[in-house]
Amino acid sequence: MSAQQVAGRRAPVFVRHTGIAAPFLRHNVDTDVISPLNPNPIKEGATSGERAFEAIRYFPDGSENPEFFLNQENYRTASIMLTGRNFGTGSSRASGVRWPMAMGIRVVIAPSFGPIFYTNAFRYGLLAVPMEMDLIVRLAEWVQGHPGVAMTVDLEREMIIAPEMEPVPFEVDDRVRRKLLEGLDDLEEISEYTDAARAMRSDDRESRPWVYQTSGNGNR
Repeated sequence: MSAQQVAGRRAPVFVRHTGIAAPFLRHNVDTDVISPLNPNPIKEGATSGERAFEAIRYFPDGSENPEFFLNQENYRTASIMLTGRNFGTGSSRASGVRWPMAMGIRVVIAPSFGPIFYTNAFRYGLLAVPMEMDLIVRLAEWVQGHPGVAMTVDLEREMIIAPEMEPVPFEVDDRVRRKLLEGLDDLEEISEYTDAARAMRSDDRESRPWVYQTSGNGNR
């Protein structure tokens, strides 16, 4: 199951995704590369998905750069990206997540992520999986040896599964994992603790009433 909307909710759900993985083993890819601010796209009338990575995806004349992974025949339909350290560093704009999703990416696996990119990722339903670089290289080698063969990234089991490969475990922050599996937004997550917080406040009011006394000028 790829990122999708839960009926009646705005928060995305991610349980598992099966798709083609593509190696893009480049470190320090920042949001200016992922979603450039240039108001004049290289390709006339390009969509957000087509503009993602445009400075390295196309030549100045608008033709495809064959070295970019989505321009290679084996990876044109890739939805899982294997990449390097510090992916998504730089500015905080959400297009750094939304543009790759618009071009079909549902999972990014990297040793580390820009902190704001990571937060935006789970808010929009893109699964950002932290993983050691040697394991990512191992996955990339499998991908290159099995062109066109899909792998499954299972968030529920925290496992990557592919034919003829030992399952590769991973760990995602427990809070992020739960929010994606259950489709919880920030308010829904906080609301679970409202009753407990009110009870604690009530108990504290009884034990320390002077803290809650109102002064004559209306200030507490």
